[in-house]
Amino acid sequence: MPSVLIIEDELPNIQRLEKMLHVLDRNITVLGSLQTVQASIQWLKMHEQPDIIFMDIRLTDGLSFEIFNQVQITAPVVFITAYDEYALKAFEVNGVDYLLKPLEADKLEKSMAKAKSIAGLGSNENMLSLIRSMQTKQPIYRSRFLVAYRDKYILVMADEIAYFTSENKATFLVTHQSQRYMIDQTLELLEKEMDPETFFRISRQFIVSLKSIYKIHQSFNGQLKLELSPALDEGILMSREKSGQLKKWLDQSSS
Repeated sequence: MPSVLIIEDELPNIQRLEKMLHVLDRNITVLGSLQTVQASIQWLKMHEQPDIIFMDIRLTDGLSFEIFNQVQITAPVVFITAYDEYALKAFEVNGVDYLLKPLEADKLEKSMAKAKSIAGLGSNENMLSLIRSMQTKQPIYRSRFLVAYRDKYILVMADEIAYFTSENKATFLVTHQSQRYMIDQTLELLEKEMDPETFFRISRQFIVSLKSIYKIHQSFNGQLKLELSPALDEGILMSREKSGQLKKWLDQSSS
């Protein structure tokens, strides 16, 4: 019976994929589901590799391609993602297929058949050539939000947004004009949807735009404390790791 490992950082997507796999083949064994790069590396170092790996590309702590730098993966990998800009890289590693979300049952079935037919590392040169010839698209990021406000809807453009914040399991969008709207998206999803040149996740509770950063204070132990605009009741003390990442993000040339 085929064994499967799922590497995906959103629980609803994990549950949906498991359900679709069992519809296709009730004998499939899902060995586990992992949500981060580091957890995936540890699991793969400690266990025999499954028959097939289904892998999202953008995970909570980075891109899943980082896994291949730490572990030699011999199992065929089916990449599943909401973005198509990583197709070339996916086939340069051990990818045998590249599916875009939302998943379609017929495409998943074809990917399963392709993965089952491949033993070990195979050559993807023909697929690589095709992807290289087709890969002209630039990443597409979210440009606007339709938000509910009282008895109407308001269109908010991305360049009007100062920051996103999560409070009591609810997500809020705050504009540069101090307007505040509740939205349906989680910060995890927004981190993937917003242009990383403009928006940065400074903590578990905040994703901020470049223009919203009003002042940066040095704190203890290499940490930074931010003042945002519109102002909050108090500054945001960032972790040491995030502080280092923010400094690198701020100190770069525009693309």
